[in-house]
Amino acid sequence: MRSLLLIEDDPIMGESLLQRFQLEGYEVAWNRRLIEVDVAPEAPWAAVVSDVRLPDGLATDWFVKLPAPLRALPWFFLTGYGSVNNAVAAIRAGARDYLTKPFDIERLVTMVQAAVTTDRPEDDAVLGVSAAMRRVEATVRKVARQRVSVLLTGESGVGKEVAAQLIHRLDPRSVQGEFIAVNCAAVPETMLEAEFFGYEKGAFSGAQRAHRGFLERANGGTLFLDEVGELPASMQAKLLRALQERCFFRLGAEKTTQSDFRVVAATNRDLYSEMSEGRFREDLFYRLAVIRVALPPLRERPEDIRWLTERMLGQLAAEQGRPLAVSEDFMRDLISRPWKGNARELRSHLEQAVVLSEAGILDTLESTTGVAASNDSPNGIEDRAFASLHATVEDAERLHIRRGLARTNGSVVRTAELLGISRKTLWEKMKRLQIAND
Repeated sequence: MRSLLLIEDDPIMGESLLQRFQLEGYEVAWNRRLIEVDVAPEAPWAAVVSDVRLPDGLATDWFVKLPAPLRALPWFFLTGYGSVNNAVAAIRAGARDYLTKPFDIERLVTMVQAAVTTDRPEDDAVLGVSAAMRRVEATVRKVARQRVSVLLTGESGVGKEVAAQLIHRLDPRSVQGEFIAVNCAAVPETMLEAEFFGYEKGAFSGAQRAHRGFLERANGGTLFLDEVGELPASMQAKLLRALQERCFFRLGAEKTTQSDFRVVAATNRDLYSEMSEGRFREDLFYRLAVIRVALPPLRERPEDIRWLTERMLGQLAAEQGRPLAVSEDFMRDLISRPWKGNARELRSHLEQAVVLSEAGILDTLESTTGVAASNDSPNGIEDRAFASLHATVEDAERLHIRRGLARTNGSVVRTAELLGISRKTLWEKMKRLQIAND
């Protein structure tokens, strides 16, 4: 039986966590104070779940002083808004993750189970953790070992280029070659031939030096043709010939240039319809689509939203050099959205929410106030129930109090002063609005 250490002084929360993990088959050692914990390096726990603020100190400060074998265990901290910085510091010292209160117990259980299982699919996943994306990734990993052309289909923003890059990285014959990405829709039609095949010095007015085209630069690697359905008919014929013969003429050249590369193409168009209407060559389609892989839209795999959000926020935190915390309300709001722009729209939404956040805390209200909501209507208003005035005022109060607590590092006295109300009034509001402050 797996053993789990639980450090929680709240009797109701502790009992809930104890019973929930016991249902999952864990033997739970529940301590209510830090001093009660057996800190012997050979402690048998598979993971540790700990509140941050405990009667005898901050668990995060205590954690960084523990022996290395204990800190090497998967540690998960439960924190209020006032202690987010402490939790982030603990993560930098080796803790696995933290959740801000109120948190989803099921999410915590999932995180702990992933941490104590030797096969950790969330860590290994590249494209997503949903069953649909696991199937896509399994196919991608299989075809990467064989030098065949691949056509990736799906809506804009679903991750077709990420899948193409994965194919390139996993292809043992592409180690020395480059990943050359070409947005076929972005190259002016008058420049297509020059950009794809290259040209010699003096081939045309302005050609002051020789230029290697996309096909030549992809030698030994991967040529990624994004939005391949946008290519005009004249270029489709020339590209087909080059792909068949693996050689081509630079503009102005007298000798052919050889290039050996894998082709991965992508489109958000229905190429079958394009072929039936004469806008896309059938022979080029079958040359590109030896293997066809369809990537589903994000709205059909909501279980990937949390996974993508955590990865994206990790990147944004690194870019901005500051910790970022996400409330469960904010996460539930993300999961409820249709994301017509898929992962690209999700990334844009998160970037805006981070810019507008207070102290790096992303909460529901600030993610929808001043940030473009999903494009369900021309006015950016979501097609969901209109909130009552009372609920809106409560949401605003809740958010403002949380911001005050974050700014004062959880001090109720200083927060009350900051808000211009008495401590008693603040306590009453926190109780009514269910604002935790550990």
